[in-house]
Amino acid sequence: MSEKVPSPNPEELIPAVEQIARQAGHAVMELFDRAKVYAKADGSSVTDADLAAENIILPALQKITPQVPIISEERVADGNIPDFSAGTFWTVDPIDGTQEYIDRTDGFVVAIGLVSGNKPALGVVYHPSLDLLYSAAGSGTASKTDADGKRTPLTADTANAPAPRVLLQKKYAHLPQIRDYLAKRFKDRPIREDTETGIFRPCQIAEGLADLFVFCTAKPQGRIAFWDVAPGQAIIEAMGGHVETLDGQPFLYDASDCLVPAHIALSPLRAAQGF
Repeated sequence: MSEKVPSPNPEELIPAVEQIARQAGHAVMELFDRAKVYAKADGSSVTDADLAAENIILPALQKITPQVPIISEERVADGNIPDFSAGTFWTVDPIDGTQEYIDRTDGFVVAIGLVSGNKPALGVVYHPSLDLLYSAAGSGTASKTDADGKRTPLTADTANAPAPRVLLQKKYAHLPQIRDYLAKRFKDRPIREDTETGIFRPCQIAEGLADLFVFCTAKPQGRIAFWDVAPGQAIIEAMGGHVETLDGQPFLYDASDCLVPAHIALSPLRAAQGF
């Protein structure tokens, strides 16, 4: 066990982390038409833009919270995993949606999360192509800032659609396992599947624009990296939504391989209904 890491006040950090995410996003867009693509050891792709964004984010986070370790996708890919056993650490995905970035779509974001007590405490998700930013650090703090700089508190759509809208990440999801789970959970109840929802799935859940998102990849056991989940979970739960494993249990960000189990995210309305 490492020495105790001071737990910063997440809400106080929001303005600084938003600025960091914006700076990284601007760097990403500057390279949009000319970023070089490289293959990582696992066969996935990384670009100059991923590395440029990471090189902005990491020193900036270290400056505002020098004692808090940082778990960042590209550093982890290089085998650089800091000691995070104290349970307080940053997660960084410099470009969530690297393949979409390579394909020149707008389906990518910069995602930064703070985990405290092995649970998400802060989330910032910035869409540089649209200049749209979501952030939250606890109940009542969730907001959305548009391209004009107008910040509005995030509000949840509480319209109770007759058939739950379920978001599926078709490109990466383990669809047979997910559909088996949905069939068992909903039995004969109708559901609406939406597989073309873009990168803002957690934010859609937080706003109540969809009811449920199932996070389950085609990788063994359907497990997913910390940085893919923590920022969005922080925003969802700040709105009163809920994230749990497929068997209905909470989970912690404490695995040594930086992966969390397959899980579902419920909108605020559905979480309140005990959906």
